[in-house]
Amino acid sequence: MDTPNTEPENIKPEEKESRNRFLIIIIVILLLLLVILGWQYWNERQTVVEKVKIVEVEKYRTDSLTTDLIGLQAQYANLKTNNKDIQAQLDSKKDSITYLMQQAEKYKNDPYIISQLKKEAATLRRVMQGFVHTIDSLNTLNQTLTKERNVAVQSLNDEKKTTSELKKEKSDLQEKVIKGSLLQATAITSEGVFFRFGKKEVTTEKARKAEKLKVQFTIPSNRLTPVGNKTVYIRVISPEAKELSKSADEASLFNFEGTKGFYSGMQTFDYANGEMSLAVYCESNVGFVKGKYIIKLYADEAEIGESTLTLK
Repeated sequence: MDTPNTEPENIKPEEKESRNRFLIIIIVILLLLLVILGWQYWNERQTVVEKVKIVEVEKYRTDSLTTDLIGLQAQYANLKTNNKDIQAQLDSKKDSITYLMQQAEKYKNDPYIISQLKKEAATLRRVMQGFVHTIDSLNTLNQTLTKERNVAVQSLNDEKKTTSELKKEKSDLQEKVIKGSLLQATAITSEGVFFRFGKKEVTTEKARKAEKLKVQFTIPSNRLTPVGNKTVYIRVISPEAKELSKSADEASLFNFEGTKGFYSGMQTFDYANGEMSLAVYCESNVGFVKGKYIIKLYADEAEIGESTLTLK
């Protein structure tokens, strides 16, 4: 069966060709529009993808900056020093880090500011490395100085100890020399005496008859004792624990062992390093009583001998 021809039989070939050309143009325009719309869609999609990538990158950069600042803050906190100036600078840099963290949070969606903040963080890290080097150098120097000071202190203490020991040895030696140069009294004897008819000396053991106490002693030879006039003082302590003397005034006082006391008798003699025998008469302005008397001999303010005497 034949398909009927729907085109009017009266259409001319020129019109048919013109209509076909028009249809082709329409189709081409539609295709161009389709291509343009497709390209715009693809372009918009790429723009969205790029924006998403930028946002993700900036979010990563912001998070990275915050993490970096937190670590930097911890590193600054671990730096310790006794130097007040350096510690003040460290505290100032810690405040700067806190400020950068606040700015990073405030401008987290601003790529330019975030990039500037990262540069400042990098600068703070370089500054921190300088602080680490400085503090390590100071600590090393302090350790060296401490060791040198300890060595110097120990050396000074050793020197002081040596000096102290030498002074003590010198003092001990001087004391020995002084002691060695002191006169000594040996073979000390004492007795009560009275004078018959005012002249003849008579020994007595009775207190009521005794007018004086006679003390006899020997000064041995001593090459260490300087030659010259020497004075021996005799201090007599009665049974009543009183110092006896010729008088109770200052004329009968003498110095001995850092104090003063009354002497009952004294004698000055010329000492020439040779042995000498002496006798000294001791007086009492209050008389003598029964009991035991303590008799002490002094020269150059030091005790040189002691004896006792009992009167009945």
